[in-house]
Amino acid sequence: MNLKYIIKNLKIKKISGQIDLEIEDIVYDSKKAVEKTLFTALIGMTSDGHKYIENAYSSGARVFVISREEFLQEKENVEIIQNSTFILVKDTRVALATMSAEFFGHPSKELTIVGITGTKGKTTVSGYIKSVLDNADISCGVIGTNGIYFANQYFKTVNTTPESYEIQKYMRKMVDNGVKVLAMEVSSGGIMMNRVHGIKFDYAIFTNLSHDHIGEKEHPTFEHYRECKSMLFAMSKYSIINIDDENSKVMIEKSKDYKSYSIDVASDFQAKNIIYPSDISDMRTYFTLNEKKYVVNSFGKFGVYNALCTIMLCEQLGLSYQSIYTGLEKAHVKGRLQVIDGFTDIKVIIDYAHNEVSLENVLQTVKELKPKRLIVLFGSVGTRSQNRREELAIVASKYGDVIIVTSDNPDTENPQKIIDEIVSHISQDKKKYTYCYADRAIAIQKAIEMSQKGDVIVLAGKGHEEYQLINGVREHFSDEEEVKKYIFPKS
Repeated sequence: MNLKYIIKNLKIKKISGQIDLEIEDIVYDSKKAVEKTLFTALIGMTSDGHKYIENAYSSGARVFVISREEFLQEKENVEIIQNSTFILVKDTRVALATMSAEFFGHPSKELTIVGITGTKGKTTVSGYIKSVLDNADISCGVIGTNGIYFANQYFKTVNTTPESYEIQKYMRKMVDNGVKVLAMEVSSGGIMMNRVHGIKFDYAIFTNLSHDHIGEKEHPTFEHYRECKSMLFAMSKYSIINIDDENSKVMIEKSKDYKSYSIDVASDFQAKNIIYPSDISDMRTYFTLNEKKYVVNSFGKFGVYNALCTIMLCEQLGLSYQSIYTGLEKAHVKGRLQVIDGFTDIKVIIDYAHNEVSLENVLQTVKELKPKRLIVLFGSVGTRSQNRREELAIVASKYGDVIIVTSDNPDTENPQKIIDEIVSHISQDKKKYTYCYADRAIAIQKAIEMSQKGDVIVLAGKGHEEYQLINGVREHFSDEEEVKKYIFPKS
């Protein structure tokens, strides 16, 4: 595509060089730069793409979109400037989103797009939506924490909400493969980093909000976190909002039109007659909505919330009760209250719960199933959200009969240091039932070996993830794969 068409909707401050050039791809990673690529210098939390312009130039790139005008004034850059085209903008992230939409032919205009945001539930809701729509023969794509999947194709993602270029690229692939509806998890970081800039959402779903993602590399305050979340509703035609959450008022204020759902208070869609599992033999939850019966393959209150907003959306899309019921009944989401089949006398549950609210929800719900013992295995990520370690320890102490502290993406921190910090906050009465293994594989093995008939083991924190982040490198690791090595009856 000709450069002048790619940049036609940018708010350009200055252009140096010619723009009547053919561009074959847009990149923001200098390692992917080759001839006829346009390099966009993104500024992140810890890196600045302007530092990699020389690398991209050496690899063949001759068109650059930048936001730091001083680059054009530095003497050491004279050769690059004389032989290249530079486009100066205020925000290169907005520019990347705008150019990517143009480059891929504005695929969002050909899709019904559902944005899902909240601290918890995004991945489960997107999975439920896909299950119901696929059951009704409506092709649905998903972009989120568990990856990008549509039309029997799967692509891994690094972030819950990928960079705008990837979003536009895969939306184009979806359209070309006959996808009609896209369920997209929209993180606060994705909004803050302008990854969804320019996308017109047809629907926005609010699940809940709690104190998470507050820290040096994330949001400075809870208010900032909430404000970022709320921006999605200003970008959407229609909102579906959980009004049991006190933060829903902020989302409603930003909404153009909305309907509410709830369990505890009166709303447009209030779940009633809820029957939660009474023991570990049946992990499903039953409820009624507008005098119609539903069943969901989950247990606990959050499972009902996730089902409610799914039902509301699918009714808006015109699906019948039977289609919604059947699709919801079939729905399973990897790494979200995932029960591993194969054990006869114990239950092993894998869940992504990695903060105070999510872990408490999972453990409280499992405890209500009256297991002989609840064995809790968890860790806490390195380099961020350090107050989370104390919170997780307190929750584990409250519900766990046996506690196993291990590693969960320690990154550049010493895993044992993280473990020691967590253990320091375990309640005194539970410390004699607490075990520590820095190697998560060994921790899982020990959890299964020490289990007894009637126990439930909860492996928390990693869920769907298939890696351990160690010193900046993602090393392959899967809780599910490790568990399945030990499937045998307990006597």
